[in-house]
Amino acid sequence: MRNFKLLYVLTLMIPVIFYAQYKVEGRVVNKEKEPVKNIELLFTAKNINIKTTTGDLGNFTTELTKGSYVLTIKSPEYKYLEKKIEVNADTRIEDIELLTISKLIEEVKLTATTKMVFQKLDKTVVNLENNSLMNKGNVFETLKIVPGLVLKNDQISMLGRDAVKVMVDGRMINLSGDDLKNFLKSIPSESIKEVEVISNPSARYEAEGNSGIVNLVLKKAKKNSWNNNISFTDDASKAKYLLQSVNNNFTYQKDKISVLLNTGYTFGDTFVKQMADIFFSDPYYLTTEQKINRNQFSGRLLVDYEVTPKTKIGLQYLGGINNDFVTDHINTDVRNASNERLYDLRGRGDMHSQVNNHSFNLHVDQKLDTLGRKLNIDVDYLRYNRDVNNIILSNQYDPGNNYLGINFYNKSIADQEINNYSVKFDVDHPGKLINFNYGGKLTFTNTNYLLNNYDLSSNNALTQSDQFEFNEAIQAVYVNGMRKFSDQWEGQIGLRSEYTQTKGYSAISNQTDYNKYLKLFPSLFIKYKVNDNNNLIFNYARRIQRPSYGQLNPARYFINSQISSMGNPYLKPSYVDNIELTHTYKKLTSKFSFNINSNAYGTLFKMNDETKEQIVTFDNYFKSYGYSLMETYELNPFSWWKTYTTVFLNYSQSMKMTDYNLILRNGFEFFGSVNNSLTINKSKTLSADINYWYGSSFNQNIFHFSKANSLDLAVSYKTPYKGLNMSIAAYDILNSSPRRMTSEINNVEQKYISYDNNRFFRFSISYTFGSDQVAKDQRQFGNEEERERSR
Repeated sequence: MRNFKLLYVLTLMIPVIFYAQYKVEGRVVNKEKEPVKNIELLFTAKNINIKTTTGDLGNFTTELTKGSYVLTIKSPEYKYLEKKIEVNADTRIEDIELLTISKLIEEVKLTATTKMVFQKLDKTVVNLENNSLMNKGNVFETLKIVPGLVLKNDQISMLGRDAVKVMVDGRMINLSGDDLKNFLKSIPSESIKEVEVISNPSARYEAEGNSGIVNLVLKKAKKNSWNNNISFTDDASKAKYLLQSVNNNFTYQKDKISVLLNTGYTFGDTFVKQMADIFFSDPYYLTTEQKINRNQFSGRLLVDYEVTPKTKIGLQYLGGINNDFVTDHINTDVRNASNERLYDLRGRGDMHSQVNNHSFNLHVDQKLDTLGRKLNIDVDYLRYNRDVNNIILSNQYDPGNNYLGINFYNKSIADQEINNYSVKFDVDHPGKLINFNYGGKLTFTNTNYLLNNYDLSSNNALTQSDQFEFNEAIQAVYVNGMRKFSDQWEGQIGLRSEYTQTKGYSAISNQTDYNKYLKLFPSLFIKYKVNDNNNLIFNYARRIQRPSYGQLNPARYFINSQISSMGNPYLKPSYVDNIELTHTYKKLTSKFSFNINSNAYGTLFKMNDETKEQIVTFDNYFKSYGYSLMETYELNPFSWWKTYTTVFLNYSQSMKMTDYNLILRNGFEFFGSVNNSLTINKSKTLSADINYWYGSSFNQNIFHFSKANSLDLAVSYKTPYKGLNMSIAAYDILNSSPRRMTSEINNVEQKYISYDNNRFFRFSISYTFGSDQVAKDQRQFGNEEERERSR
C-alpha cells in the first residue's frame, strides 16, 4: 500500500516536473536605450505559441515551461528580430534592442496621411510630428489650434475647464499668464513630437484646480549635439502700439551632461479699453483706457548630469523680472434715472508694478532595477515678490464742465511676498498583474501682504494700513494602479489624500483664522476597445479648488472713490467631481462630460445703491452643474488641405447656497471652430492658415456673456536659407472676440466689456542653427500648484 501511495504521488508530480511554469521577463529598448512600449513578442516552440506585449516602460513578463524557444518581434517601425531563448528556471533576458527601419522607408511612411488624434486611456494624444497643420513657428501658435484648446484673452485654455497647466516631457512648467505665453513662444514648433491633452487628471497629479493639463512631448535628441533657436515677434495694434519679443533657446548634450538655457525679453506697449455700466438709481457709466508699457525678462537654466546609468541628478532655475508701467485714464459719467447728466468724474491713474519670481529645483531620477522601477525626487524653493505703487487722482465736474473739486486722490503702496518649500517623490513600480505609481508631497507656504493707502488731498494722511499673513501646509500621498486585462479591456484606479492646514492673520481686524481638513480624491479610468475603429473610455476624478492667496486677503484696494476690491479670509475651497465618457470612431471623437462644483466660490459684487458704492470680493455662494458634449473631426479633403473641426455644446446650471440678493443664470452655450491649413506651393515652403471660431451667448453663475467670434489669417514661409522661417498674421480681423458680461446683485444691474488688445497684426521671424535636434530632458518644479495660486 505504501509503494502504491508513493507511485501515486510520483504520478501526480510528473506534470509538475515536466510542465513547470517559469517566469520570463525583460525589457525592449530602441537604439537610444529608451523603452519601446506596446510591442508584441511571440515565443514559439513545438506546438507552443505564447504572445505578450510590452508596457509603457518597455517591460514584459510571461510564464513558459522548460524548453527552447524562438523569440520573434515584428513591427512596421523596427527591423525584424529573432532570438533563441533557453528556459530552465526563472529567466531575466538582457535588454532587447530594436533597430529602426531604413530612413527611406521612414520617409515614405511619414509622407502618408496619418491620423492626427489618438485617444488613450487617460489622455488625448495629438500627433504633430511632420504635420503641416501644426508648423507655426512656435509652440504658443501651435497650441491655439490643438483640438479642445481655445484662446481666451491671448491665453491658452481648455473647453469645459477653468484653465490649463503645461508640462514638458511629463514635467510641470510653473508659469501662468504672460510668463507662460512667453515661455511657449520661445520653443520652436518643429521641436514638438506630440501634445497630450489631459482633460481629467488622475490621482497621480496634484488635486488642485479644475484645470486640464497639456503635456508637450519633445522630439528626442542626438547624442553629442547642440542647437540654438532665436526668434523675434512684433505685435502691432491700433497702428501705434508695438509689443516686441525676443527669445533664445539653447540646448547642449554631450556624454553624461545636458544643458538648456532659455531667455526671453518682452518690451513695448499695449492698449486695453474697459467699459462698465452700473445701474444704480443714478447710473454710473465708467470707461477706462490703459496704456501698458511692459518690460519683462525671463530665464530658465537646466543642467542634468548622468552620475551612473541608473542615476541622474539635475538643477533647474526658472524666474523673471517684470516691470509694468500703466497709465490709466478713467472717466465716469453719472446720470439720473431720466438719463440727465449729474456730474463727471475724470481721473488718471499711474501704476508701477514690479514682480520678482525665482524658483529653484533639485531633481533626482533613480532607476531601482532593470524591470522599470524608478524613483523621482524633487526639492523646490519658490520666492515670489510683487510691489505695486499706484496713484489715482479723480476730479469732479458739473454738467457744464465746470470744475467742482477733487473727488478722490489716493496713493496705495502694496507689497506681496511668497515663500514656498516643497519635497516631492514619485515611484513607478511595474508589476506582473498591475503597474503601480505611488508617491507623496510635503508643502509649506508663507505669504505676507502689506497695503498702505494715503489721502494725498489731506497732507498725505494714512487712511488705511493692513498686514495680512497666510501660512499653509499640505501633506499628500497617492497610489495609482493600471492594468491591461485583455486586448479589449484596460483600466486605471487611483486614490489621493491631502491634509491641509491654514492660518490667516489680518492686522486691520486683529483676527486669526484657522482651517484644517483631510480630503480624499479618487480617480477611475476604463477603456473598452470595441473593434479597430471604435473605442469607449469612461473616467471619473475628484478635484479641489483652493482660493488664491490674494482672494483670501481682506485688505481693501481702491480703484476710485466708489469702486474697490478686497479678499475674503473666510473663503473655503470648492470641490469638483468630473465624469467623462468618450467614443472614438476613426477620425471622429465624441466626448460627453458631467461635473458638479460643490461649495463653489466666485466673484461677488457688493452693491449699495444708497452710497453708490461697489466692492468686488469673493464668497462661497453657489453649487453648479455642467453638462457638455464635444465633437471633433479631422478631415483631409486634399493632400494640400488639412482641416480640423470642433463643436462644443454645454449646459450650465447653478443653485444659490446663501441668502444673497442676486440672480443666478442657467442656460446653453455653443462653441464651434474650424482650423484650416493650406499648402500653397509644391515645395511646401509656403503655407496659409484660415482659422475661425464662433461662440454663442451663454449664462454661467451670476453672469450672462454675449456672443463672440474671431477670424484669423496667417501665412508662413520657409526661406531657402536653412533654419530661417518667417510668418505674418492678422488676429481677430473683425474685432469681434470680446464678450460683454451682465450681472445683477441687490437689484443693481451691471454690464462690463474689455478690449484686451485682441485685434492686432503679428510679424515673426526665427532662425535655428546647430544640429537638427534639441535636448530631450525638460523638468518640472515640484511646487507647481503653489506657483499657480501665487498669480
